[in-house]
Amino acid sequence: MAKGGWRSFSVARRRRIVIAIAAVCVLAFGGWGILSMAVAGANSQGSGSGSSASGTPMITTPSATPTPTPTDTRVTVSAMGDMLPHDTVNAAALQADGTYDYAQFLTDVKPLTANSGIVFCNQEVSSSGAAFGISGYPVFNAPEKFSADIASGAGCNAINIANNHMADKGQDSINATRAVWDSLNPLLISGANRSPEEQQTVKIAEVQGIKFALVSFAEYSNVPATDYGLNVLGNDAALTSVMATARANADVVLVSLHWGTEYSNGVNDAQRNEAARMIELGADVIIGTGPHVLEPVEWVPGPDGKQVLVWWSIGNLLSTQLEIPDLIGGVAQFDVVKTPAGAISIEAPSFIPTFMSYEWTAEQAAAGDLLARHNLHVYPLANAADALSRSLFNTTVAEQQAYVTSVLGPLVTIR
Repeated sequence: MAKGGWRSFSVARRRRIVIAIAAVCVLAFGGWGILSMAVAGANSQGSGSGSSASGTPMITTPSATPTPTPTDTRVTVSAMGDMLPHDTVNAAALQADGTYDYAQFLTDVKPLTANSGIVFCNQEVSSSGAAFGISGYPVFNAPEKFSADIASGAGCNAINIANNHMADKGQDSINATRAVWDSLNPLLISGANRSPEEQQTVKIAEVQGIKFALVSFAEYSNVPATDYGLNVLGNDAALTSVMATARANADVVLVSLHWGTEYSNGVNDAQRNEAARMIELGADVIIGTGPHVLEPVEWVPGPDGKQVLVWWSIGNLLSTQLEIPDLIGGVAQFDVVKTPAGAISIEAPSFIPTFMSYEWTAEQAAAGDLLARHNLHVYPLANAADALSRSLFNTTVAEQQAYVTSVLGPLVTIR
């Protein structure tokens, strides 16, 4: 310091120096206090605690929200066999006011399919109505209400109309039947057509993000049909084209084949040959109808190690046929599973047997009075003990469950 030191400064100058030093101290120590308060406030908002046990301010980081793990999508498919309205069925459905009610026979069936995304049914006959004549065996045609009632009564939303009776009343009847189903708007329908263009059209239904296609063909027709009116297995060009379209646009291709030897529980060579062809063209599941009785269930090898579920025949559901094997049908079920990566698998085949019940006395049967059959109803076989006891078949639920198990084989769970 210069000679004279602090005392050499004037009073005013000494005052200014003291004020400057004081200001620096306020800024230094006061700023640290403000910073400490800010840190404490942040800790208090983030964690509910402003300091550690020692009093030191704490800063916390919020934890990240975990990402959900993608899961498989699973859709249950149900399938029912021939819906075959014989004269007795039509007579029982006819109401006093002239309308028809077929849903009354199916009230115990719909709960069996309630949890299914796809419900396949074989409408064995045209439903072109009174204009074409309501008739049963051997030339069938049902009221328009028949289609509406199997849709509402049994939950049918994937409709096969490729079968030997669909063309019984000709192409105009097929056209009218398709128009009826247009009004009902099922998820899927295949097998009979109004034009070549409609024959080439494959409807795709998306259920829970899984795309389904239905391709239906029949082995033959009882009466001549147009090339486009009925999908017949001998029409190779149509079959190949339709299968290619289905395979290109669907995750799952369901194939319905009306085939086999009537009233036989055995699988014939023609069925095996046609199944092999359909599997080569991309079928994921084959559902067989036509024999009117049950046939085995098998996993059939396909390309690249693929296993295709084949229900060779799922029998009848609604009819008034005369022998007990023709009256034991059921609801075939399986799950379609899609992984987050898009892989598809078919799992858990099962079967719920049913009994098509009607009452008929021995005297009426001996007289051949078919229209005397009455009190028609489809029961789950497990609940059919009383109905079987009223029938002429002299059998039990246990005996028929054993029959179903022996025919379908070990690969399917009987429920």
